[in-house]
This record gives sequence, structure tokens and C-alpha cells, in this order.
Amino acid sequence: MTLVVDASACAEILLNTQRGLRAAAKLGDHHLIAPDHLTAEVASVMRGWSLRGHLADAEPLQAFSAFHQLGIEQVAMSDFLPAVWALRHNLTAYDALYVVLARAAGCPLLSLDARLAAAAPDCVVTP
Repeated sequence: MTLVVDASACAEILLNTQRGLRAAAKLGDHHLIAPDHLTAEVASVMRGWSLRGHLADAEPLQAFSAFHQLGIEQVAMSDFLPAVWALRHNLTAYDALYVVLARAAGCPLLSLDARLAAAAPDCVVTP
């Protein structure tokens, strides 16, 4: 089975947080996919946590090393922009990309983002 993973889940999985461990338990042996902006968004999440003093300098670097081990297939999303635009009233473009991919693939979306889960309850799975 396929599972879309968003940056909120991915970052916390990589950092082995409590929430990340619960999210990791949902991965199973699923084929993991994400929009092609996942790498940049995970780096942005790590940067924010680091600037707020929540991470030691080495933690993001260790997480980045582990990122490829997750085996997440990143999907080009340019063909999906009209569907992303249609969700503009409820979701940011970044979040809409995850939702649109999950709907197109007919699979759930693993997210730790409560706002995203509330905006797309038809496809978002939270641990």
C-alpha cells in the first residue's frame, strides 16, 4: 500500500520525537511518497526548530543523513497545480500539494499537522 508522508511527520520521525515514534509506527512496509518539495520543507522545519533552540547543531545534520533511508519517492507536482489552486481557501499551497497527491494516489496522508488534518479529514491520518 502507498502512503503520502508530509514534512511534519517526516521531520519528527527523523528526530525520533515522541510524536515521530508514533508516526513511524504507521509507516509499516508502505511505499512512501511525497511531493517534490518535501526535502526543502523538512530542511525548513529543522531550521525553525534550530533557530528556536529546540535542536543541537548536530541533530539536523544527523536527521538529513537518515532522510534518504526512509526511501520516500518524491513526485513531481507541476501537473497538479490546478487541483492545488482549488484548495487555496482552506490550505496553503504546500499543504494542498500533500492532499492532492494523496487523493490522486488514492491513499492516506500521514501528517502531524492538526490544521491540515482538520481541512482534509477524508485523507489525513494522524498517529
